[in-house]
Amino acid sequence: MRPIPMELDKIESMIDAKEVLELSKELIRIPSVYTKEKEISDFVHSKLDQWGLSPKQVEVEGHGPDVVAEIGDSKLPAIVFNGHMDTVDVMQGWKHDPFGAVIEDDMLYGLGSLDMKCGLASLMIAFRTLADSGMVDGFRVGFQAVTGEEDTGKGTWTMVQRGWFKGAEAAIVGEGFGGLSSITVGRRGGAYYDIEVIGRAAHGAMPHLGVNAISDAAKVISALDSMELKTVPMVRADDGKPLSETQAVLEVVGGGPSLSVPEKCRLKVGRFTVPGGKTDHTEEIKDAISRLGLRSRVEVKMRRGPLDPYEPYATPEDSDLVRAASGSIEHFTGMKPRLVCGLSEADDNLIAQLTKVPVICMGPGEIGDKSKYHQPEEAISVEQLATVPKVYCLTALSIGARLSTQGFP
Repeated sequence: MRPIPMELDKIESMIDAKEVLELSKELIRIPSVYTKEKEISDFVHSKLDQWGLSPKQVEVEGHGPDVVAEIGDSKLPAIVFNGHMDTVDVMQGWKHDPFGAVIEDDMLYGLGSLDMKCGLASLMIAFRTLADSGMVDGFRVGFQAVTGEEDTGKGTWTMVQRGWFKGAEAAIVGEGFGGLSSITVGRRGGAYYDIEVIGRAAHGAMPHLGVNAISDAAKVISALDSMELKTVPMVRADDGKPLSETQAVLEVVGGGPSLSVPEKCRLKVGRFTVPGGKTDHTEEIKDAISRLGLRSRVEVKMRRGPLDPYEPYATPEDSDLVRAASGSIEHFTGMKPRLVCGLSEADDNLIAQLTKVPVICMGPGEIGDKSKYHQPEEAISVEQLATVPKVYCLTALSIGARLSTQGFP
C-alpha cells in the first residue's frame, strides 16, 4: 500500500471522535431486535439524508427496510461498506439499561454496542467523510445498512438480489471481532440438517411392543458427537486457536402427552465447516448412524434454499483488500493486525458466496472477557471509536487508488 500523506491529513481532520461516540449512542438507544428494525432504518435514512447523501430504503421481507447510498459514478468499480442494524433479544442478566448507552470506566454499555452499532456508526461517518473529501475519483463507494443479519441474513441477501453489489471490487463488513487487533479474512460456513428418527408406536406400559424413537435418537446424538471433524492447523480462528469444524445438536422434538411409545423424534443439527473443506456431510452422517444398527428408520436431509447452506470462505492474505486493510490499521495503531477466520457464519459469508467479491470483517470490538457478543452487559471500549472510521477511509482510498485510472500522487 502506497502512503498518501496529503489525503491522510485531510481525512483525519474531518473525523470528530465525539461525533462517532454520539452517533453510536443514538443507535444503541433505538431498540432494533431482528424483525423489528423499522425505527432504526428510518433513523439511519434520516441521518444520511441530513448529510446530503441521497439514501434509499429497500424493503426486506419479514424485516425492516435496508438503507443504501452511493457516492461516485455508478458506472465505476465500487468498494462496498456493509453493516447490520439489528440485534439479538435482550438476554437476562443485564445490570445496565440495554438501551441506555451509558459510559462507565470508559466502556459504552448497550445492546448492540459490539454487534454492531458502533461499527455501523463508524461506517456511516467514514462514508460521509469520503463523500465530503472530494477524493472519491475513478471509483465509487457504496453504503449498506442491512436488516435480519441476526436471523437469516435476508437484508444482505436482498442487497445481492437487487443488484447493489454490481461492479463491486471489494466489500468491508464493519463488525470487529477483537477490534483493530485483527481482521476477519475468512469465516466458517454453516450447514443445517434435519434428522427424523421413525420408530413404532405402542402402549407406554408395554414398550417392548414398539420402537422408541426418542431412545434411538439419543443413540444418534451420541454417534454425532463422536464423528471425526476437520482441523486446519495453519489457520487461526478469531479466538486464537487452530481452526476446526464443529457440530452440534441444536434442537430435539419428540414425544407427546399420551401414554404411548413415541414413534417419531426430530433433530436439528448444525455443522460449521472450514474453508477448503466439504460443505455437505450428509453421507458421513448417514454412515455414522447406519453403524448403530437401530430398529428405527432414520432420514437425514441437509437444508437447501436461497440462504442455506452458508459456504465457508477465505479472502487471500495477499489480496489488495487484505493488504490495504492491514496497512491502514498498522498506520493508525502502530500494530500489525492478526488475520483470523471467524467461527460463526455471518453476512460476509453471503457476500463471498453469492457475489464472489473479496470481503473482510473489521471494526470496533473486544477480545477475552470483554467480548460479550450475544450476552448481557455487552459493552465496548470508547477510545477505539475515534480510529475505526479513519481505517475505513484509508482502506477505501488505498483500494480506490488501484481502481482509479488517475490514482493518487
